[in-house]
Amino acid sequence: MENSKDVRMSKVIIHVEGGLVQAVYSKEELDVQVYDLDMPDFATKTEIESMKTITAEFESEIKDLQQIY
Repeated sequence: MENSKDVRMSKVIIHVEGGLVQAVYSKEELDVQVYDLDMPDFATKTEIESMKTITAEFESEIKDLQQIY
């Protein structure tokens, strides 16, 4: 069994500027998904319903993942 100190982790750098993801950098190909869960200050009923759907999808996607940061 490999010692965890011997395993090199992939480096991922996410560039955020102006509140938006500008770029994602890595030496290997990754499946990067960004979920913006910010709600407008005066959200419409449609925006609220859409956010519920997006939030449920986000929760489903992270269910089996480990938070790394």
